[in-house]
Amino acid sequence: MPVCTPTIRGLAQIALVAGYVLATGSTTAMAQEDPATPSRGVSVIDGDTLQIDGHLVQLYGIDAPELGQLCDRGGDLWECGAESALYLQKLVSFEGPPVECSPWDDEPTDHGGGEVIIGVCQVGPKVVGLTMVQNGYAVALPDSFPDYKEAEEQARQAELGIWRGDFVLPWRWREGKGAEERASDWVRRCTIKGVTGSAGEPVYYVPTDAAYPEIAVDADGDGRMFCSDEEARAAGWTRPRE
Repeated sequence: MPVCTPTIRGLAQIALVAGYVLATGSTTAMAQEDPATPSRGVSVIDGDTLQIDGHLVQLYGIDAPELGQLCDRGGDLWECGAESALYLQKLVSFEGPPVECSPWDDEPTDHGGGEVIIGVCQVGPKVVGLTMVQNGYAVALPDSFPDYKEAEEQARQAELGIWRGDFVLPWRWREGKGAEERASDWVRRCTIKGVTGSAGEPVYYVPTDAAYPEIAVDADGDGRMFCSDEEARAAGWTRPRE
């Protein structure tokens, strides 16, 4: 499929290809409200990762709080990773234009275990990753374009999204590094379900999956709970076949 044929470099040269229309139905167990349904063939893994026709696409230039990550707001912990994923799910909903993506790198990368494509995605005129940063639901990576960093600074000054309180940067959270005195840096909500698939393979489900509420984890057997999709892939789990 087009998104898996890396041929283009440079944001100015991106020819956005591959339109997708969607279907995950159902509600998400991680959100306070029902999310909009994403376009057919597109699933939201977390605040910076999409699954498009079975291929994982990491949004270029950003990092979002992990699903198990909490942020601190005036001493109260809140599920900022879940909220980030919900915001992304609304961006790629049925109500808007289809998601269109182009690969950024010449080769897929190993992003926390498993093959992941770095991609630039759009919904109509909106660059999805940049929009996440503009609204405070992701941070700009150190090597991202200047407009991503400018968007982060504007979101921080406006106290949007995760900038409403304190948090540890997502990559430091994954490494287990944070301030000892701040509970949000070490308390984790491990909501990703690792189970045995229909063919006996280890697969993981995230709270945005339609099937998530019905998935039961056999903790006494081969089932496991994970705090991030990177953790699940690094342990050898893969996404269910669509």
